[in-house]
Amino acid sequence: MKSIDSDGRVARALNWVAQNELPGGGIRAYSRSQLAYPEVTGYLIPTLLRYRANAIACRLAEWLIRVQIPDGSFAGLDGSPYVFDTAQALRGLVAVSRVFPRSLGAARQAAEYLCSQALERGKEGFGRRYHGRIPESIHLYALPPLREAARLFGKPEYDQIANNCVQYYSVLPDAFQPESLTHYLCYALEAAIDLGRADLANPALSALRAAQQDGGSVRGRAGVSWICTPGLAQLAVCWYKTGAQESANRAMCWLDSHQRRSGGFRGSHGLSATYFAREELSWAVKFYLDACTLRRRNAGILTTSYLRPAELSLGNLA
Repeated sequence: MKSIDSDGRVARALNWVAQNELPGGGIRAYSRSQLAYPEVTGYLIPTLLRYRANAIACRLAEWLIRVQIPDGSFAGLDGSPYVFDTAQALRGLVAVSRVFPRSLGAARQAAEYLCSQALERGKEGFGRRYHGRIPESIHLYALPPLREAARLFGKPEYDQIANNCVQYYSVLPDAFQPESLTHYLCYALEAAIDLGRADLANPALSALRAAQQDGGSVRGRAGVSWICTPGLAQLAVCWYKTGAQESANRAMCWLDSHQRRSGGFRGSHGLSATYFAREELSWAVKFYLDACTLRRRNAGILTTSYLRPAELSLGNLA
């Protein structure tokens, strides 16, 4: 039986990240884009640290520090500050702080910004941000990094705001709906698991297991046949975390077979696919690598570095 990743898929995915670090810093949003994405750059950092790619992780943190807005926030690709994007930058800045202490100041600023945006100390969440375009419940994925910041800085008020937000977002009508785009849905599902509320995620995860095809894929959302690639990788992560290893392994088989020579993944596949069907997405690579970590862990294999020595060098760190 062929061993996990004997064909080098993890190495290719990590090298995709290395090749898409822009000269000015940060990870490009998707293939052919010249824009670095603070959100993805941030939440890629813990992924890279798990693969011992510390040098790239530190460079990305350095770039995040440079582009942070003075009020502590981080902008989306449209240049406007977002709570969600700021939380994912915080996720990376907190994770890298042990090996890159310079991230601590920016992390504290980002956490303070998040708390400043919470309404009624989080009892009303962060307010309506996406006006129906994206489920507001994705903000659950903003809460684990805020909790981490609470522990890191000894700030119980951060934790209380996060707890209040959990109560708010978990009962929204758009939360945990299996009909939603799997990418957005799985932000909420993984967050619930990480927040110790797997009970909130399990009904949707069970419904999506029932919808899984023989080849391992799951439709991108209700009413379509195409597959959302990052959403399927996120589903694999959630299934691994909740013990549904068979479903997770089947999803990974589909993802393995759809990895491109570059190491990247198109955003969607299938008839009339509409989710970045022509682009290789940085966030698809991130969640594939996260799922690979869990697949290896479940197989009892230690994660190690897959990047070439030149890419692991600290020489390019400002």
